[in-house]
Amino acid sequence: MRVLKAKRVNEAEVPETWAEAERMITAALRYHEGRGANLAINSVCARVAYGMFGERWMCADPTQALAYLMQCICQRKGAGLDR
Repeated sequence: MRVLKAKRVNEAEVPETWAEAERMITAALRYHEGRGANLAINSVCARVAYGMFGERWMCADPTQALAYLMQCICQRKGAGLDR
């Protein structure tokens, strides 16, 4: 895990391995109640995308990111996710 500074003030943890990314997402999925839960989950997903894929794969909107992910899976004919 590495820590990045955004605009010299805020710090954010960014995963460096797939295991760290999975742990971050698993922990974030527990935020199912309370105000701001979706924002917290979106923040974690954005940091995972940045850490694992780099800035060029970032999306401005979570819906756009999901659509892009689904498109990539379809292009790869399921990417091994078939039953």
